[in-house]
Amino acid sequence: LTKFDLDDAGNAISALLGDVYPLRLGYTAVVCRSEGASQAGVTFEEALKAERDFFARHPKLQPLQSQCGIPNLAQRLQFLLLNHIREALPTLRSNMQRLADNCREELTALGDESLEKQMGQGPFLLHLISSYVRNFADLLEGRVGHRLQEVPPAKVMGGARIHHIFHRIFAQAVLDFDAFTGLSDMDIRVAMRNAAGPKPKLFVPEMAFERMVKRQIQKLEEPALQCVSMVFEELKLLASQSDSPEMRRFVGLREKMLEVAHAVIRRSLQPASNMVSNLIRIEREYINTDHPDFIGGLGAMSCVQEARPESSPKATSASTASTSLSNEAGDVIQLPPVPLVVMPAEAPSEREHMDTKLLKSLLLSYFTIVKRKLIDSVPKTIMHFMVNRVQESLHAECIAALYQTDLFGELLAEPEELRVKRRSCEAKLAEVRKAQELLVHICDAAAGAG
Repeated sequence: LTKFDLDDAGNAISALLGDVYPLRLGYTAVVCRSEGASQAGVTFEEALKAERDFFARHPKLQPLQSQCGIPNLAQRLQFLLLNHIREALPTLRSNMQRLADNCREELTALGDESLEKQMGQGPFLLHLISSYVRNFADLLEGRVGHRLQEVPPAKVMGGARIHHIFHRIFAQAVLDFDAFTGLSDMDIRVAMRNAAGPKPKLFVPEMAFERMVKRQIQKLEEPALQCVSMVFEELKLLASQSDSPEMRRFVGLREKMLEVAHAVIRRSLQPASNMVSNLIRIEREYINTDHPDFIGGLGAMSCVQEARPESSPKATSASTASTSLSNEAGDVIQLPPVPLVVMPAEAPSEREHMDTKLLKSLLLSYFTIVKRKLIDSVPKTIMHFMVNRVQESLHAECIAALYQTDLFGELLAEPEELRVKRRSCEAKLAEVRKAQELLVHICDAAAGAG
């Protein structure tokens, strides 16, 4: 409260006590030099003495001497300031430390120029190539580490995606593929009739079984080749995710590295595809009916007999209303013409019905064996001819293509905007360090004053 010496009505004391407008920290009464006193040459020390004499003479202010005078005000403000500094210092130091850590992380992402100067361009380029190949292998093998302060990825990544392709996409699609897709009972009956030729068949023709099972096996080639293509795309994705923070500084090097990696991956595509096609061809070329898991003729017959209903379907007699073997005009027998397209009767006879079920049982058993074999062999083939081959040859291919003296300058050239950004980040980090040192001095001073 200023101009306390000009109050004649005594209202200033009520204000000093907080009766008029209460404040949490209270009031301090002061008597400032007037403009006339300043012009008259009254010094600050003289003004402080006059203020002290005024409050000492005032009878009502004797109990409130601690709330009166500029020295008490200064002491009070110093106490409040030191307390505020003590309370704010931990937060300020924490904020400065966080800001410094962010600057260091940004500098790490921008790359360290001193490492290249210390190692030289050749060894530094080898270091970058080795880091890239190591990151590729780590992603593929699941050895990706995460910093403690980072949240682990909430999605499948790296080599685990290839496992997902093998066992959740390809295997499930093959298992769900019906053995009789695109194969009706009429197709089976036609195949059995054609395999028998002009002779009446006593047993289910083996030729019909082989033709139909080969036809169904061929349908598995397309999903197997699709599996190869999916793994091919995943390897290219891994190649684009394997660059280290240091390598991101060099746009030319990163592009060349991806170009070499994609070329290595692309060269492995055709051998893997050819081998997968060969697996399908191998299954088609030799139908092994002696396989221990194959149901066989006796097993299929037993299954058909068990599933046979009591009333077997009866063959419908052919209608003779439209075709007569005798000519009404005479006694000469006239045969009807042979149709252009000959098909079995719409309703199968009991024998045809039994043979169809028997052949379907044999086909289902053998096709299930082939599916299980391909679910196991196709991933192994892709791993050997594509994934492992890429992993084994990537390092040598990158060195052969990139480690050339005349390419060092082009590959290790940084964009100018990145250099500017690094210098700005370094200057910011220097300012933060100065602020941290200042906070340490303030903290020491506050502790000494306390």
